[in-house]
Amino acid sequence: MSQENVEFVRRIYALLDRGDEAVWDLLPPDFVFDFSRRLIDPFVLRGADQVRAAYLRELPETWAGAPRWEPEQLIDAGDQVLAFIRTGNRGRASGVEVEARVWNLWTFRDGKLTKWEYFGDDRAEALKAAGISE
Repeated sequence: MSQENVEFVRRIYALLDRGDEAVWDLLPPDFVFDFSRRLIDPFVLRGADQVRAAYLRELPETWAGAPRWEPEQLIDAGDQVLAFIRTGNRGRASGVEVEARVWNLWTFRDGKLTKWEYFGDDRAEALKAAGISE
């Protein structure tokens, strides 16, 4: 099942990268979107509807277009997928291009996606949370 999880996460990033709203249909109602480790405006959202509403509300306020989502590495960790991604966009007000490489941990339970956690550039914490030793 773990390779299926990797492919599922790859599909989510592809849909996000294309700006395809079908991505929201892949999230279960009890999905947790944990960005509490963000340095600016940390948050945790619960439920697919809350995630969709926040994404669609904040995106046009902050960014000039759809963000880029490019997985550089997807690591199979059993019921979890650790992702190292390159993401970026252009600021709406400033016009400045912003790019970041960050770690995300996707958690599955009984083959269903349950959580997306953001770790920023903290590779060690992301590996630890995924149960992977360096």
